[in-house]
Amino acid sequence: MFPACVAAFHAYPLPFVDKRRATCLLTVLLVTASSAGLAAPPLSELAGLLLGTVRGKPGGMTGMSGVTRLTARDAERQLSMACAELARVTPVVLDESTRLTGCVSRPGKIVEFRLDVTGVEAQREDTKAFMLSARPILERGICRNPDVPVLGKLGVTLNYRYLAGQELLVLLHVPPGRCKEAPGT
Repeated sequence: MFPACVAAFHAYPLPFVDKRRATCLLTVLLVTASSAGLAAPPLSELAGLLLGTVRGKPGGMTGMSGVTRLTARDAERQLSMACAELARVTPVVLDESTRLTGCVSRPGKIVEFRLDVTGVEAQREDTKAFMLSARPILERGICRNPDVPVLGKLGVTLNYRYLAGQELLVLLHVPPGRCKEAPGT
């Protein structure tokens, strides 16, 4: 039921627990707490909407109510607070190789997401070629989210930085107007 590292954790007195075993135990505890309904507190509407743009899922009515925060004079402050909120709950697992590990709001209503990709060697030519070929697919996926054009209409620019370690794999820059709303919306 639990990883072998948890059994090993109990074999040593607490002062002699190494970092790997402690990390493993913490991970197990967090997963157990999350599956037991003890997950982190819910995100604000705006933070949920921003997370939805990363996950590729619209925020729905709850997320769209977060848009009202962007129509006020302090929109940049609201974006900054939403990013700080997201940063507190990271890393967020998006798929088996991608994790949201950061969110930063910059002046000019720019939101930058840091996405760490595991299992790739950034220096390899085939990795670079693959990421370049994946760029339009990733952008289409982002633009399919109906919340993204709405954010664009409010002047929000979204940047998605995909990294392997400290090496940039691809930067997706989605300025206002890049994603057009689907007809009838």
